[in-house]
Amino acid sequence: MANISPNSFCKFFKSRSRKTYSRFINEIRVGNACKLLINNQQNVKEICYDSGFYNFASFHKYFKEITGKSPLTYQKTYIKQ
Repeated sequence: MANISPNSFCKFFKSRSRKTYSRFINEIRVGNACKLLINNQQNVKEICYDSGFYNFASFHKYFKEITGKSPLTYQKTYIKQ
């Protein structure tokens, strides 16, 4: 659509947002997972796949990297309140 290569787009995106495109996408996915965890309608593995992650280990890694908590700890924090 913009008539630029994916590599050029990623460089442009990083220059404007100060984060990589994949980091941005992972933040959106983790944000969606946070909403689903708070609603407590599904288990963590289902939320992992519904949020766009295809590997539970990478979901856990990025979730903890972005929020500072594991998915279960995050869920327990909001369920108790």
